[in-house]
Amino acid sequence: MENARKTGNDYRKELKGLRETMKSLDSHVTNRLLELVRIYPDAIIEPNYLGIRDDVKAKSLNKSYVLDLPIDKQIDYIQMIEKWSAEQSNVKQKKLEI
Repeated sequence: MENARKTGNDYRKELKGLRETMKSLDSHVTNRLLELVRIYPDAIIEPNYLGIRDDVKAKSLNKSYVLDLPIDKQIDYIQMIEKWSAEQSNVKQKKLEI
């Protein structure tokens, strides 16, 4: 059995697929962040650790600003909002030991 080597066309198709996947992921992440901003406008996304300024809240993120953010930063904000939301809830998830 021989290993077929990829051609330039194969690499180009693979790159095109990766770009389309990345574009789709970027769109999903952006939409999720905007949804969380709408649901949790008071979520703290950048805490004031040094006492220099006030905490930055999710409501400060508008659509045009979010669209200009790198996907990594958008994901960071999603995680911060999710963490804030979990901290606000009195419901604790318990683990079942089997």
